[in-house]
Amino acid sequence: MQVLIADDHSIVRSGLTHLVGELNEDARVDAATSFDQLNQMLSGGGPYDLIIMDLRMPGMSGLDDVEDLVRRVAPVPVVVFSMIESPDEMRAVLSRGVRAFIPKSTDDVLVVNILRLVLAGGSYVPPVLGMPGVTSAPAAKPQQPSVFDGMTRRQLEVLDLLAQGLSNQEIGERLGLNLSTVKTHVTGVLKALGVGSRTQAVLLVKESGRDRLV
Repeated sequence: MQVLIADDHSIVRSGLTHLVGELNEDARVDAATSFDQLNQMLSGGGPYDLIIMDLRMPGMSGLDDVEDLVRRVAPVPVVVFSMIESPDEMRAVLSRGVRAFIPKSTDDVLVVNILRLVLAGGSYVPPVLGMPGVTSAPAAKPQQPSVFDGMTRRQLEVLDLLAQGLSNQEIGERLGLNLSTVKTHVTGVLKALGVGSRTQAVLLVKESGRDRLV
C-alpha cells in the first residue's frame, strides 16, 4: 500500500504516518508540505492507494483545488484531515467529492478505523453533521446501553476490540477465533447495533461514554 500525506506541519505528518503503519506495517508513505509539492508528487510518484491532505497549507487557493484534485486522482480516495470545526465548512468540503472529513481532534483509534473504512470503499461524515445509525443527541444516549445489553458476550468482546482499532485478523488472534468466525461476529455486531459500518459501531461506543463493554 502506498499513501501520500500532505500537511505543512511535521508533527501531523509524523502522526499520520504512524497511524498508516497501524493499517499496514508494509505501507509506504510519501509526504508533501505544500499543495504544489502534492501535485508534483502525484505527477512523479505513486500509484497511490490513499491521499490524506490538510486544507490550509501553502499553495491552496480554495475548495476548487480540492475538487480538481479529487477528479484528477479518481478513483483513489481523498481524505481531508483538518482543524476546521465548522459544520458548514465541513459540508462544503465533502460536497467536493472527498471520501472523508476527519477533524484533527479525532481520537487516533477512530482515525485508524476511518482510514480502514475508506480503503474498503466506504466514506465518513463527522457525527456533528449527522450519520445514519449514529447520533450525538443527549436524549439518545440512555438507549445505547440497552442495545449493548442485548448483545452476546462474544459480540461485546468483538466490539470492544473493534473500538481499540484491531483488524479482523488481530481480533481472531486475541480471542482464539478463525477469520471466518470473526467476520460472522462483526456482522452480528453491526446488525445488533443497527449500523452499516465498523466506524459507526465504534462511534456508538464512544458516544456511550463507556471505556469497556465487558
